[in-house]
Amino acid sequence: MPSISSPLNLLAGLLALLLAAPPAQACKVCRPRVDAAIHASDYTTNALLLLLPVALLIGGALLLFFSPTLVLWKPTTRPSTAPLSSPPAS
Repeated sequence: MPSISSPLNLLAGLLALLLAAPPAQACKVCRPRVDAAIHASDYTTNALLLLLPVALLIGGALLLFFSPTLVLWKPTTRPSTAPLSSPPAS
């Protein structure tokens, strides 16, 4: 059984790389246009439209996970790790 620490270590490493990455840069000609586009009045609308597919995927996954019609599909007990039969005693 894989341990949970391995994915957490990977996630921590990726987060550290993202925090250590330099900020995005633009040339001297384009920089004012980039700044103006980021701080435009429709920034909130654009950000929400960008995040909408993520919200829909998470909502769909939660809907499937907590669906009452799929209760029979989900296992209710953990499978036993004990062997089915024991070897003969010698």
